[in-house]
Amino acid sequence: MEIVIIDDEPKIRNGLKHFLEKQEGWNVAGVFENAVDALGFLERHRADAVITDIKMPQMSGLEMLARLREKGMDAEAIILSGYADFGFAQRAIELGVLRYMLKPTNPRELLAVLKGVEENRRDAAREQAKPVHNLLVQKAVDYIEANYKEKISIKDIAEKLYVTPNYLSELFKRHTGKNSSVYITEVRLEKAKEYLTLPECNVAAVSELVGIGNARYFSSLFKKTYGMTPSEYRNQSVEFET
Repeated sequence: MEIVIIDDEPKIRNGLKHFLEKQEGWNVAGVFENAVDALGFLERHRADAVITDIKMPQMSGLEMLARLREKGMDAEAIILSGYADFGFAQRAIELGVLRYMLKPTNPRELLAVLKGVEENRRDAAREQAKPVHNLLVQKAVDYIEANYKEKISIKDIAEKLYVTPNYLSELFKRHTGKNSSVYITEVRLEKAKEYLTLPECNVAAVSELVGIGNARYFSSLFKKTYGMTPSEYRNQSVEFET
């Protein structure tokens, strides 16, 4: 697995490099003290995971990630920040950041996140040979990803794509193996897991942010899906400095 580290603190970036390269099959392809140099490197080289600070001279880590997303970079991004800032965290989620972690970082937690990335990449590689992608279904999926915070249904999506709801529903089930309502719920709950890593977001706020307005229903749905309540997930997943 190819990893890139960006942090303006030498002790952190060098410590991370030393720690991560002990893992078999992992290579730290680049270590940078600023986002400008990292951006130039990542525009030319593939990475599986990018670990970056936010506040750095010249360019922030978030601005760098935004530019890379515009260019189609699919590497998983992990933020290591000294700031428990809701605005930063919300922007990070909008950019598809996998995890927002506060410094000082728990090494075991970071290791677990990266091992998850490695496993997902392996699974994706195995799947690449067999999926048959349908453009209409992909557009529906993209619409759900962009609008999961809103009240959406297969009828709304069908109208946007100029097809009938019945036709789109049948096509969606055929190519994803799931009903559209189930898929929308899954997307919302996965996004909820990201928001629950933010100390500023209570359960009710997360419920609103992912488009499930009733917090009690949200908690019930979350527990039914993941076997634990949103609060239990937050406590199990992330350790924050107080």
